[in-house]
Formats: sequence, structure tokens, C-alpha cells
Amino acid sequence: MATTHLLARAVIRRQDRVLVVRADGQSHTFLPGGHVEDGEGLEECLRRELREELGVASTVGAYRGVVEHRWRRDGTPQYELNHCFATEASALTDTAPTAEEAYLSFEWASADALGTVKLQPAPLRRLLHPDADASEPWWASTVDEHDDERSPGS
Repeated sequence: MATTHLLARAVIRRQDRVLVVRADGQSHTFLPGGHVEDGEGLEECLRRELREELGVASTVGAYRGVVEHRWRRDGTPQYELNHCFATEASALTDTAPTAEEAYLSFEWASADALGTVKLQPAPLRRLLHPDADASEPWWASTVDEHDDERSPGS
């Protein structure tokens, strides 16, 4: 049985760039944010995660959408729902922020080159592209009923 992860993710933009984060030892990046704790709402989770990861206050804005993702960690199936919100953190500058947690590093990635930093889940690369339709919340999935061999780097 797959381990299920409920996540709140921040879409923080500066001009044509999106803030992404990488954990030590990982080849891929992901959006800032993290796991919802017991009794916590998505927006509350996102504000807490940004305080913990970046040491900044944030304003959670419009709901952008969700991406479901299935992958394996050390052979064990994983399933996650990434709920994404437009988010503002005015304390962040145009330079790459310093992480409050030593195993994380942040960078501003060009929104039209998110494949270069291997943003995961991969559908986010298309959904966050500057030419993507932002008029309605989006839905995307890496789940294919015949393929549960995906990994975070695929």
C-alpha cells in the first residue's frame, strides 16, 4: 500500500522566475511548502512551512490547483497531492534566499526553463510556464493506472 502525502505548495514569482527548492542529495527541485500536519489547514500549513524553511512571513493568495503524483521511494509506493497557491513573501529579494533548514537550498528558476531544474511533479513545468492559462484552477496528474514505477526524478 502506498504512503499518502498531503502537501501545500507556494507559487512565488518574481518577474519571469519561480522560487524552487532542492533537498540535499536530490537531482530534482520542488515548490516551497510541505506536509500538512494533523488538524492543520492548507493555508496555515503553507504559512508555517515558509516560516520554517525561509524564515519569512507570507500571504497565501489564490488557489492555483492540484497535481497528484505517484512515485517510489526505496521501492515503496508513494502518492501525493500537491495543493498549490499563489503566494507572496515580500521579504524575499531577487537574490536566492538562504534556507533556514540546512538540508535545503533555494533558487529563482526561469519559468520557461523549469525542466532544466527538473521541477517535480513534472506537470508543474507546463502549468507554471509563462504562456499557461492562469484563468482557472488547474488539475494535473502523473498517475497512470498501468505505471506505478515513477520516481521523483522522472
